[in-house]
Amino acid sequence: MKKIIFFLCSLMIITSLKAQNKLGSADDAARIPILAYVPSDIGDLTPAAQEALKARLDRIVTKAGLGGASTNNRFIMTAKIVELGKEVSSTTPTIYFYNLEITLLVGDAVEGKIFGSTLIETSGVGSSETRAYLDAIKKIKDQDPKYTTFIDQAKVKIIEYYNSNCDFIIKDAEALTSIKGYDEAIYKLASVPDVCKDCYAKCLDKIGVVYKAKMENECQTYISQATTLMAQENYYEAAEVLSPILPDLSCYPKAQALIKDINDHKCATAIGKARGAWASHDTASTSEALASVPSDSKCYAEAVALANEVKKYVKETENRDFEFMKQEHKDDVDIKKARIKAARDIGVAYGNGPKAKIVSVRYNIRGWW
Repeated sequence: MKKIIFFLCSLMIITSLKAQNKLGSADDAARIPILAYVPSDIGDLTPAAQEALKARLDRIVTKAGLGGASTNNRFIMTAKIVELGKEVSSTTPTIYFYNLEITLLVGDAVEGKIFGSTLIETSGVGSSETRAYLDAIKKIKDQDPKYTTFIDQAKVKIIEYYNSNCDFIIKDAEALTSIKGYDEAIYKLASVPDVCKDCYAKCLDKIGVVYKAKMENECQTYISQATTLMAQENYYEAAEVLSPILPDLSCYPKAQALIKDINDHKCATAIGKARGAWASHDTASTSEALASVPSDSKCYAEAVALANEVKKYVKETENRDFEFMKQEHKDDVDIKKARIKAARDIGVAYGNGPKAKIVSVRYNIRGWW
């Protein structure tokens, strides 16, 4: 279980749980990333006005120390614009006057929940509607301290929300697990911000349980896929399929037996290449072939014997040492990388998939205005 939790830590976007000493502290709240977001269907804004508003929101969150890229952009600041007044001059050229009320909102774009809002009144004038809007947006003072206050209050509510609703989040994940909705369960658990220390820790533990249940359920599928790939002589792909199967799974012995068959195949292929290269005294190619012989394969002893033969020849004819690069460490590293990738991809794949509530171009903010 410790291995599973270790592999899944990357899902949670964590630096260190030990660094979070006080629940709801200012330092904790400061680590909640806020993404400025302007939907494409906001009022009658032209693309230029939308870009200007997005830039202004970016500056506000940056001034508050919250800007920058994040792999968890579920918390957003967006805006609602209401025209309080509009005037059009009868002069030539025509001049447009706008008086706007802009509501800034901070919320969770995954769950569609608002945590804070504040109002701004601004006005603009220009020779076109777009220019008048741009003028009004440019007058928003991004350094106004009230923005920092309202954002800080929203972040405290975010922490309070997740800590008070933690049991419900876990129960939802358990319900999804019971109907084999493993990916969505992991996604929900992994979406809890790491600053919500207590809830985050509970969800991290639960992710390990859900991941094990998912892997246990899919164990035989992995075995079948690997067996089919081996029959097609796609041994390296078969090894990759088997790599996420950890020792505490019921199908682990079967997976290990298949991996042994794969290693024996690798061994036979590598020895054949090594002997072919050695026949022409190509020591470099011989060494490269021998290096790919798995240490737990049945012909490893034969590889060692051939390596000793080459080593003796090199020493006598070239007066240098011949290095036999043992492969077992590289195999272990490759397997660990595959396991980490498989675990991390579960939550990411669901988050980017068609069933997710949050996608790259649209958030769940219906009802915010």
